[in-house]
Amino acid sequence: MDMSHPERHPDESSTPSVEDSLAAIDALCDLWDQQIPGTTRYRDGIDSPRAVGIMTHSHHAVRIARAIRRLATDFLGIEIVPLVRLLMECAVTAAWLLLTPGSGDSMILDGARQRKKALSAIALHGGETEPAHSQAMSVLQKLEAASGPKNFAFEQRCLSLADGQRLYTTYRVLSLESHGGIGVSDFYIATSKKSPIGFFYNPNAQSSRREATLGLAACMLHLAMNADESARSEPSMRSKLNEWASILGIDATIVGVAGRHTSERDC
Repeated sequence: MDMSHPERHPDESSTPSVEDSLAAIDALCDLWDQQIPGTTRYRDGIDSPRAVGIMTHSHHAVRIARAIRRLATDFLGIEIVPLVRLLMECAVTAAWLLLTPGSGDSMILDGARQRKKALSAIALHGGETEPAHSQAMSVLQKLEAASGPKNFAFEQRCLSLADGQRLYTTYRVLSLESHGGIGVSDFYIATSKKSPIGFFYNPNAQSSRREATLGLAACMLHLAMNADESARSEPSMRSKLNEWASILGIDATIVGVAGRHTSERDC
């Protein structure tokens, strides 16, 4: 499975080199930093909840990418996988917000539901939950009838995009090495006919998918920034994003599941 190109056309199977991926991450993060804070405006049709969601998820994607970049040189195992997984969540969410009317309200509604569950658990143990509980209930009452998507599950966010099933499959692969469990144990254990128990422990195991994982990180960073750029009323990064899309071998246009697509002007 090619983990590095969820936006790539089916007949394109090459993976960016580690050098290209790291260079892309450096350049894209620097490009993001060149913006003047407080000057970004989003175009008509992108309401405030969607605009805030796109901006914050794109910004967080950049910060995560910087963390990955710092770790990538010194750690050759699976240490960066949970960060790449989170970067993917931010990028896909930003693209989903861009393409999906009402999605900002859906995100807020899901947050209120999750907060209500957490506060209810706290209350069971005698904890103080006000005014947070009242605030969550107020949001629920206001947005329960909102017209946006009813499902905020990450799988559904993936499936809103072209090739979304492969996106979600890639996410599940990353999840195996992002949580305590057999995925972590498997990484450090290898079979051996010389071992009396049939396997041995390798404390210095290196990831065989490092190139693909870093390629995925670079592509997801591009997706996040592309979503933000496409939402702006006065885009400023388009030519540079197109250049890096060509280097990484990915589409410069974000494509939805039914062929609906967007650029900086057409959604």
